[in-house]
Amino acid sequence: MAAVARLHLTDGRPASRVTLAIDLLALVLFVVAGMRQHRTASQLEIFLRNVVPIGGAWLVASVLLRTYRPPSLPRLLTTWAVAVPVGIVLRSWWTGSPGGEDLLLFGAVAMAFTLAFLGGGRLVTVVVASRLRRGSVG
Repeated sequence: MAAVARLHLTDGRPASRVTLAIDLLALVLFVVAGMRQHRTASQLEIFLRNVVPIGGAWLVASVLLRTYRPPSLPRLLTTWAVAVPVGIVLRSWWTGSPGGEDLLLFGAVAMAFTLAFLGGGRLVTVVVASRLRRGSVG
């Protein structure tokens, strides 16, 4: 019987798990912040059509690029540079918009703001990881 390789998102350390959770939260917050610009469907539909392709692309890229094994700034930036454009293209394909030049503008805005949200999240991660090392998270 052939061995089945397990796909792990993190290296199993608490700090890596916290980093993954905070990065995903940062992407969710990016989507929630952007939802104010879209009033064409229910809030749940708008949320899902944005978070599923972006979050899904992030998780797949994270496994392939070993983003959280262990977490590092270069791995974060590589994952961001791959996953966000893929997620934006998937979102555009799923929803049918934006297209053409609007997709480029939407993509540029998404790249800038996801980086800002992820950067803020990583600052939070530094604080949480520091407390984990000291054993004072509670």
